[in-house]
Amino acid sequence: MEQTKSTGAGLTRTAGILMIVIAVLHAVVTTTSHWSGWLAGDLRDRTASAESVAAFWAQPGGFAVVVLVLGLLVVRTANRGDRLPAYVGWSLLGWVVLCLVLIGPASGFSLALVPAALLVAADVRARLAARRCQVRIR
Repeated sequence: MEQTKSTGAGLTRTAGILMIVIAVLHAVVTTTSHWSGWLAGDLRDRTASAESVAAFWAQPGGFAVVVLVLGLLVVRTANRGDRLPAYVGWSLLGWVVLCLVLIGPASGFSLALVPAALLVAADVRARLAARRCQVRIR
């Protein structure tokens, strides 16, 4: 049985690539000098400063690694011709919008609107294509 490429695979692939780029940019921009204290146990023994704790949640404890892994998975899914569940794009979009409401538009979350919107658009495009195929079959 031949596997057909899903409609919207290009949008999905682009969204995944953008997620990878955003995660890498986040890691580069938020590089911190607190690593020596973290490795020495400052976070575990609660002696880390508030700035150090905030830096931890912006860097290794934040979502950059998760966004990187999700971006890799999204690209792989698109390359295989599979469709992502609709909730992936909508959940990402909801999370980004919530964060923008809380922190404001002058943050890196504004960049994440693009891949989220691309995933939603890919899903809408695939659903419309599936409906057109069903209409032709009848």
